[in-house]
Parts: sequence; C-alpha cells; structure tokens
Amino acid sequence: MTSFFSPSYWLTLSPPQVNGTIGHLVFGFFVLCFVVGIVSRIVASNRTEDKYIEKIGQRIGTLFVTMGLLGVLLFFFSFERVSLFGARFWYPVWLIATGVWAFYIVRFIRRDVPAMRLRDMERKAISKYLPTGRKRKKRRR
Repeated sequence: MTSFFSPSYWLTLSPPQVNGTIGHLVFGFFVLCFVVGIVSRIVASNRTEDKYIEKIGQRIGTLFVTMGLLGVLLFFFSFERVSLFGARFWYPVWLIATGVWAFYIVRFIRRDVPAMRLRDMERKAISKYLPTGRKRKKRRR
C-alpha cells in the first residue's frame, strides 16, 4: 500500500476503488454539485432584478453543472475500472480546474462587476442630456 501523499499513488493509471461509503459520498457530492448548478441557474434567471446578480448566478450555475457532470463521468469511469479515464490523477485535476474556474468567478465579482456598474451609471447620467428619437405618427394614405 502506497502513501496517500506519494506521487506513485496519484500518477498510476489504475482507477481507485469507488465501492462502499467513500464511493457513495463522492458520487453524492458530484450529484449535489450538478443539482446546485441547476438550482442556481434557475434562481438567477427568475428571481433577480439586478442583471449583474443574474450574470453571477449564471456563471456559478455553469460552474457547478459542468463540474458536476464531469465528476459523475469521472466517477463512472472509475466505477467501471476504465484504465486511463478512471485514473486517480483526474480527481486532483478536477479539483484544480474547479478552483481556477472559481477564482475567475471571484475575480469577475470583485473587479468586473463594479466597473460595469460604474460604466452603466455614467451612461445613465450622460443619456439624460442626449436627445431621444421622436416617435413618428404613421400617415394614412
């Protein structure tokens, strides 16, 4: 038995055993990610008045739906003992990819959303001084 922290444990092509309680917990986690993603997308599109909150919810929902599906697929390959696609090293890759994607979402929330709000407020302040198009009445012939 190799150590959990050794590279030979993670860089082997043999899939991990996903039977038992740990396997059920991992599968449940991936399914929970998928369900949270769907709920997040639905709530963000239906319940928000603010378009930026909607964009944030859509991005978070996309993250959870995608990673939940990839996780279930990874679990399936591990369960079926497929050598390459069910290998152990995909689990840390999945975790790193989720972390990087979450980092970009947080960066969007902290950097881009305030800039977009400021830009919209400036446009709104300027637009009140700009002329608007008049509605023309239709002529009857």
